[in-house]
Amino acid sequence: MRPLTRRDLAVAALLIAAVALIPSRVAIWLDDRGQPILSNQPLPELEETRLLTPEQLRLHWGGQLEGEPLKGYASSSDENRFERELLAARADVMRGEVREGLRRLRRLYREYPSRPESAWLLAQVERRRGRLVSAKEALDTALSVAAGMPENWRSEAEALRGEIDAELAHADRAYVEGAEIRVDSNEHFEISYDHQFAGRQFGDQVLEMLDRARLQVEASLGRSLKRKLDVRLYTKAQYLESYKHRFGFATVGFYDGAIHVVAGRHPHRNLYALLLHEYAHAVFEEVQGSHQPFFMNEGIAERFEENARGREQLSRGEWRQLLDALRGDDWIPLESIVRGFGGLKGKRALLAYLQSRAAIQFIEEQKPGAVERWLHACARGTPWQDAMVREIGWDVRQLERTLEGDVLSRFPEDPLSKLRGEVSPPVPSNRSRLDSLSSNLSGAPRAFFRSGALARG
Repeated sequence: MRPLTRRDLAVAALLIAAVALIPSRVAIWLDDRGQPILSNQPLPELEETRLLTPEQLRLHWGGQLEGEPLKGYASSSDENRFERELLAARADVMRGEVREGLRRLRRLYREYPSRPESAWLLAQVERRRGRLVSAKEALDTALSVAAGMPENWRSEAEALRGEIDAELAHADRAYVEGAEIRVDSNEHFEISYDHQFAGRQFGDQVLEMLDRARLQVEASLGRSLKRKLDVRLYTKAQYLESYKHRFGFATVGFYDGAIHVVAGRHPHRNLYALLLHEYAHAVFEEVQGSHQPFFMNEGIAERFEENARGREQLSRGEWRQLLDALRGDDWIPLESIVRGFGGLKGKRALLAYLQSRAAIQFIEEQKPGAVERWLHACARGTPWQDAMVREIGWDVRQLERTLEGDVLSRFPEDPLSKLRGEVSPPVPSNRSRLDSLSSNLSGAPRAFFRSGALARG
């Protein structure tokens, strides 16, 4: 054993002094305004303050407390069970496992009607999924029992309620003033449109198109919606006036819990292709509980639409566009468009759609039926990442590298193809990974989930 030196003794003394300075217990308290108080001394037993664990503080701060969750916090009390389940539901949603998160939140919403937290989070998730009426109902519940809510949460809930009311009112005003709105329906769909604009047989023709779309998606993916779906049809002018502000690029339709599309006076194949595209989005979100992974979602919908237009395969010119993207370093990493196409405009947005469609075509060419099996696995509760590896055989990065190789293989004489043949496939750059990570949800409760929809450019 090495004898102790003066330096060892000095370090030991410093450590003893440091330990002596550490308080034996630091408690976190929350006052009636939602502000935390850190103290190593007992606070007076005031009604306005209550003791919190770090995990409870994470919930009240909207999830912005840094570091890993502390382990071992458990109690058999009903109070702690509620908060553990609420935190678990929030974690599910943040991981993209929205179906499981919704299941937990709805159960808490039923079993603890006097607790505003579950209703508050449920309202945010429902709004993000485009279920504005359900979000409004949950918010009403939260506000009705808001006496137990911190003041900042109550003000955020009231502001969110105002935004939802405005969105619902805006949707009702989307048609021109004085228009006679016609509503037609069948077992699976309810459509609304301007009766003055459309012909007598318009509603029947659109319903027939929607039924064809439902059967087409069910035949290809083995799934269809179990609920009646709302469909709203607009003239081009009505649509632009109402929704041009929602996206950073031109669109002719989107899905946000209901289908919204531009329609002409006489239904034709173009309208059928749009309805098929948006219905595919509806089925995808019904399975996943969200629109993620977005590139798979858009790729599936694009493939349905292009097939309806008679373009079952990407053209050589489209493959050339993908090659040019690789050559010019314009290729968009698939990991960066898992959450959505937010921030992409113009040619970049068009490239994201093209890459998404190419990814689905490539998967189906290499492993027929894999997309359907993947969706079935997700519907059974398997996280989409795990289901992708199990049913498709690649994770997102592996799929991207393999797709890049497929693009290059179609142009064997291209210098880039020859160069890539001599080196291993590239891994997405750190910048691309950071771009992907930067889209993680963060912020105050109101910004927990941003308003969004699935758009067709």
